[in-house]
Amino acid sequence: MYVVKIGGSLITDKNAYCKPEFENIYQYARIIKKNWTALKGNLIIVLGGGSYGNAVPKRYHIDNSMNHWKPENIAMMTIKMQEWMREFYYAFKKYDIPCYPFQASAFVVSNEGEHYSSYIYPIKKCLEMGLLPIISGDLVFDEKNDFGIFSSDKIPEVIAEHLDVKKVVMLTDVPGVYFQNNKKEIIKTINKQNYRSVLGETGGSLKQDVTGGMKTKVKSLFKLSQYGCDSVICDGREPENIIEAFNEDKQIGTLIEGDNTNNIMRGDII
Repeated sequence: MYVVKIGGSLITDKNAYCKPEFENIYQYARIIKKNWTALKGNLIIVLGGGSYGNAVPKRYHIDNSMNHWKPENIAMMTIKMQEWMREFYYAFKKYDIPCYPFQASAFVVSNEGEHYSSYIYPIKKCLEMGLLPIISGDLVFDEKNDFGIFSSDKIPEVIAEHLDVKKVVMLTDVPGVYFQNNKKEIIKTINKQNYRSVLGETGGSLKQDVTGGMKTKVKSLFKLSQYGCDSVICDGREPENIIEAFNEDKQIGTLIEGDNTNNIMRGDII
């Protein structure tokens, strides 16, 4: 089982408002279609919100439940994310890839922004039927704060809690995780020995973003290590990396090592 998260900056104009980049989406669709026999029933795609998931909550003041939000606007994030998944669905349908979209707010509840509970049997059934689940981040209801934006970067953790995920791949618009003061060399490996120092090297996105940029990615993927699941952050501007990143004999980008012996508690991830 593989989970691939395609960054919103790769498939939308992240500084615009709800604007897909269809030519880029088609590139990924062609590669997945080419490898569909092997991937069928073994792949979940997570969509970065991009110009949907970051622009919409700001426009309607729903990026934080402490804002002065209007009840009639609460649904706008979910409505626009459904619109985004519909656009992606039709782009993949053009290549006869059988996708099925899942709304995160319908199966995830958070607690102060972190994964609290989830029910993914419908996603399992979708995989058994040979379909390709597509999921995005969303506004979800929160145990303590009424609601919050649940980043697409956190969706792989939800999946890995229920399914035996071999690897998570995050495709971004950079080659991997950089040292803060050295943008020419990426950090090759993140593990429990260097995690906290690496986290100090990461920051938010330079584009409009409501979920924390690279720091959120590193934190979310490090949580996956407790399931023994490897993760990779790599360059999605090379579309073939959507498949190349599965190769165990070739490392691209930054590897976050899986280690199910580290006994990490959720409260230990800062």
